Amino acid sequence: MTSYTKLLNNLEALKLEKIRSYLPNYIGEITEKELPFTEALLHLTEQELEFRKERASKIQISVSAFPFEKTLADFDFGFQPSINKSQLLDLQSLRFLENKENILFYGPSGVGKTHLA
Repeated sequence: MTSYTKLLNNLEALKLEKIRSYLPNYIGEITEKELPFTEALLHLTEQELEFRKERASKIQISVSAFPFEKTLADFDFGFQPSINKSQLLDLQSLRFLENKENILFYGPSGVGKTHLA
């Protein structure tokens, strides 16, 4: 058994799924660009962490049992022209969390409060 095969088996055993899938193509890039070992390893681990973060987010959304997955990009600002689009886009930056501010959506039914929340 080659060391490459052993490496792939070890990555599978360690459940480093993204690194295992990314490694075959990345080895050529490492060689071609003559990247230092630590830089290459850093890049691989960042890919794995990003993959796990995205997977955890998807799992949390599915567990939350939302009837629909809606994002701010899906919101029809033309349907509700009274909503300040630039103010909502600022909320998307989550700056209000850093400032420890509260956000309150209020108004009559059918104007998009739940979608925005």
